[in-house]
Amino acid sequence: MTMKHFTMFLGAVAMLFVFASMSTAGESGEAVFKKLACGSCHKMEKSSPINPSVAEIAKAYSGKKEQMVEYLNGNSAPIVKPEKESIMKGILRKTQALSDEDREALAGYLLAE
Repeated sequence: MTMKHFTMFLGAVAMLFVFASMSTAGESGEAVFKKLACGSCHKMEKSSPINPSVAEIAKAYSGKKEQMVEYLNGNSAPIVKPEKESIMKGILRKTQALSDEDREALAGYLLAE
């Protein structure tokens, strides 16, 4: 194998890695959760009088992923602590700005916990 062929081979292998990493559109749900700092208010297990825990959210939205995605997109009311909705209104601007894939990933992450 000549140096030219070897260089072309390495380039092809590198391109495979680039395309493989691009095939996972959007971020993981956990990455979105961390990027938006959701955990600063929504702890995994322990609820506060104001903020539901991730476990409480997952239980309430169990089997209702599309409804959660609609809420994160600002198109439906919350089903967990709806009386506290005004607190989340400003935060929802961040979830509305997400790509559809990232919103889906975030909902999937919340429901899996």
